Amino acid sequence: MPGMPAAPSLARRSADPAGRPSGSPGDGIAILGAGLAGLSLAVRLVEAGVRAPITLLEPRTGYGDDRTWGFWETEPHPFAHLVAERWPAWRVRTPAAAHIRRGSVPYVRLPAAAVYRDALARLDRAGNVVRRMGVRVTGVAGAQVALDTGERLHAGVIYDGRPPEATQIASGHGRGPRLLQQFVGRRVRTGRPAFEPGVADLMDFRVSQRHGIAFLYVLPSGPCEALVEATVFAGQPVGAEVLDRLLAEGLAARCRAADTQVTEVLGTERGAIPMVPGLGRTPARAGGTIAIGTRAGAPRGATGYAYLPIQRHVAVLAADAAAGRPRGRGMRGAGTDWLDQVFLRRLLRAPDAGPALLARLFDRVPADRLVRFLMERGGVRDHLAVMSALPTLPLLREALAASAPHRSRLRPARTAAAGETAPNP
Repeated sequence: MPGMPAAPSLARRSADPAGRPSGSPGDGIAILGAGLAGLSLAVRLVEAGVRAPITLLEPRTGYGDDRTWGFWETEPHPFAHLVAERWPAWRVRTPAAAHIRRGSVPYVRLPAAAVYRDALARLDRAGNVVRRMGVRVTGVAGAQVALDTGERLHAGVIYDGRPPEATQIASGHGRGPRLLQQFVGRRVRTGRPAFEPGVADLMDFRVSQRHGIAFLYVLPSGPCEALVEATVFAGQPVGAEVLDRLLAEGLAARCRAADTQVTEVLGTERGAIPMVPGLGRTPARAGGTIAIGTRAGAPRGATGYAYLPIQRHVAVLAADAAAGRPRGRGMRGAGTDWLDQVFLRRLLRAPDAGPALLARLFDRVPADRLVRFLMERGGVRDHLAVMSALPTLPLLREALAASAPHRSRLRPARTAAAGETAPNP
């Protein structure tokens, strides 16, 4: 971390039966995956004074502007100087109403390309970091990392930032609820003003809800330019064609309302984020590795926000390594995971009520309290404010179900067909 004193000498304190030292950063560090979590961890290790060799292993051959991180900037972070836009106000829309809120903390957009460039430049200046691009990890056994090139690398500490396996997502923590946040987005320009600068549309539910809880996410850079994403929360994957159609329909509606059209597409991003409370709940080393990023449960179960949790997590891991005591750490407390389970159970049981439920939060909870809660910086009063804004009896039923020792797996309910009435939130 910036300002942290240089690490003490990292002694090689143990050896395996073959006589090779193991278990210490002094033996070398391997980071499997050089996405946000892997790059952020490497930067933190270098800045914490870790001088052991660090090897980053990444299957992609290069980096592009493949995603955007949006969040409330509740605290300092290593890439704050790269924030592209900040919005003092944010909005949630349903067919019935629009709720605009302003708080003391701005909502920000952080473009991936800028983060990648900055992190790579910092690591290139370090004398102990090696990046290997275009290589895929095929297995990990103890201190050995097998690559698709046929090589086997030895490392005293292995941080695993590869995407979680489907079995890990399916199992989660116990048999609690799980959703998949799926999205496709485009940065577009329009011929005439179609967007409202200064206001971020976090959720615009005025789109088809046929395939899950769906909304548009709009981050304007100006009156004629914005990032527009179509997002679906669903218990099962939806096809790319569904997301593309939702985005096309949402953009067309925006343009019709402004009597304009899209004149240029500046970029596209697409992805899926598991929303699984308790994902990666085992903080101790599993099979000799320390999980980071999504594999460690970075995306919050009820929201999918992951950028700040990743930064907090890797800062602690780097401090442990700098002190010569590398170990796994949990991403968040069990209490937060339990609250997220309760909320997701309600969304899965009554997805048609999801838009009204989410809009109710933004309408009834004071802006700063809600922001602290969503960014995992809330205190008791913030949590109570959120809980009191939600319908009591439905959430109480879900809380009892989430606390049952042998709770059953919730299956997503079907969404209402056109003309049907959605249940109360």
